[in-house]
Amino acid sequence: MREILIGEYIRSHRKKQGIAIEDLCAGICSVSTLSRLERGKQTPSRATVNALLHRLGLPEDRFFALVSEHDHEIKVLKQDIRASVIEFEKADREARPQLRERVMAELRRLEEITDEDDAINRQYILSTQVTLGTPDGPYTPAQRRRLLEKAIRITVPGFRLDKVENFRYRLEEMTLLNMLARTFSMEGKREEAIGLYDRLLQSIEKNSRELEGYPSQFCLIAHNYAINLTLAGQYKEALELAERGRQTGILYGDYLQLPGFLATQAECWFFLGEREKSAELYIKAGYLLDIIEDKHNLEVLRKEMRERLGMELLL
Repeated sequence: MREILIGEYIRSHRKKQGIAIEDLCAGICSVSTLSRLERGKQTPSRATVNALLHRLGLPEDRFFALVSEHDHEIKVLKQDIRASVIEFEKADREARPQLRERVMAELRRLEEITDEDDAINRQYILSTQVTLGTPDGPYTPAQRRRLLEKAIRITVPGFRLDKVENFRYRLEEMTLLNMLARTFSMEGKREEAIGLYDRLLQSIEKNSRELEGYPSQFCLIAHNYAINLTLAGQYKEALELAERGRQTGILYGDYLQLPGFLATQAECWFFLGEREKSAELYIKAGYLLDIIEDKHNLEVLRKEMRERLGMELLL
């Protein structure tokens, strides 16, 4: 089997798809960096290479080499940060300040070892800061929206809300867009949120089905889209979308959003007058939340069951 350089591989697929070098690297790296990569004269960070592969619709997991001196530390740091952010989001209000300081220290170290032209990690740092908020609490919706749009434009310079469905997004970019749609919802802009979620699903189904990140992207957007449809009183549409998301997660072994899909279905069946179905799904969602130790959402679910069905969740 002939060995092929990563730059040659990227150049071959870029030309095959008729993508100009300026378009492929926009928001990811400079034209000169990509040109040197394609000619075998330079190998940028692994995150940059993976972003280029994703934009070409190519899987990232076949390339395992660590290609810069800090790649291993960056990889471990980001794994620790992701775990800490999940813990932060699950924690109650009293525990969050200490967790936030821990993550901020990790982010400062990541910033120290990130190259100035590494757009991928700079975007990751900013998006994580948005999630953590300020020492006094979350950002206001208006602040969140400005920071999220700034983060998205780091790697998608030409980003436009009315053209969202025309781009192939990385999972990290899709996460930012999901956060942006949630921010619209927080501001009471329900129609804007639903419209953005709809265009994001179009983008996923048009561009991402062949990628490893497809189920995670689909489930993430479908979950929050279904919540907003429920809030808008579109219960049948929300039920259908939540069921598609549930089946997709099970099919691909991506279970992160499964409790949310079940809770959304439970809520919809309650408003449609099906109390027994609602109770059954609430209980299933509650068991899953208890297993993954998501205390915050478990308490939200307990309160909903108590107020809507007059039932206590016995776990």
